[in-house]
Amino acid sequence: MLNRILFLFLLCCFSEGHAQDSLEVPQPTNLAEASVEKKVQYDTDSEVTPMDFNRETLENFKNDEAFDYTEIKPDEDNWWAQFKRWLRELWYKFWDWLLPDYANSPFWFAVIKALPYLIIAGIIFFVVWLFYRLNPGAKILKSQAAPDVFFTEEEEIIRTKDIKNLIQKALENHDYRLAVRYYYLLILKKLSNAELIEYEFDKTNSDYIAEILSEDINFQFRKATLLYDYIWYGNFTVTETDYQKAAQTFTKLEHQIPEALD
Repeated sequence: MLNRILFLFLLCCFSEGHAQDSLEVPQPTNLAEASVEKKVQYDTDSEVTPMDFNRETLENFKNDEAFDYTEIKPDEDNWWAQFKRWLRELWYKFWDWLLPDYANSPFWFAVIKALPYLIIAGIIFFVVWLFYRLNPGAKILKSQAAPDVFFTEEEEIIRTKDIKNLIQKALENHDYRLAVRYYYLLILKKLSNAELIEYEFDKTNSDYIAEILSEDINFQFRKATLLYDYIWYGNFTVTETDYQKAAQTFTKLEHQIPEALD
């Protein structure tokens, strides 16, 4: 037993000595090998000029928007962006509820994505169509059309009727009072066409007398007016003889009115 212990002890000592011999690093033979100098070489032959930055040019580059690479992030917190985001989420939630698998179908996904724009276009088209149909700004956007003209009975006779034909029909019906009225209206029409008076339905016969500057025509028109007032407003039966007396005065006045502007 003792021999075994002595053998193991010698074996351990031998192994330790052999390991130390194997780990020994060889030492350099001289100092030149121990300290190798690393030298930095400088170029002393070429003429090197340090770069000079022009501050004015640099400021111009800073102020030029073409060289501004600052990334500006959109403000996602404003109310309009929040409203659009809420609306978009609501839109897709609705389709998720209605068509849960629409995202897996390229066709339905494209349709649902384009549908909001189609709805907006339809609303705009409807508003334009409704505005065109109602046309509330017609009086502003286009020239006003000529309004419908409503004449009094007297105006309608003077402006639109063949008065001589009306006189003839009244005589055929032996309505001499009406024939006198038509003849007086014919005189007013001729005076207006000759620009001796400016006819208006609300003017009186006295107004027309004041407008006529020709003394001869003015005198004859006053006689015709007196006869007209007496016959038309008089409470008596007008005979053919009465009409003939009035017609003579009207005919003489008619011949005095210039025909150039008739």
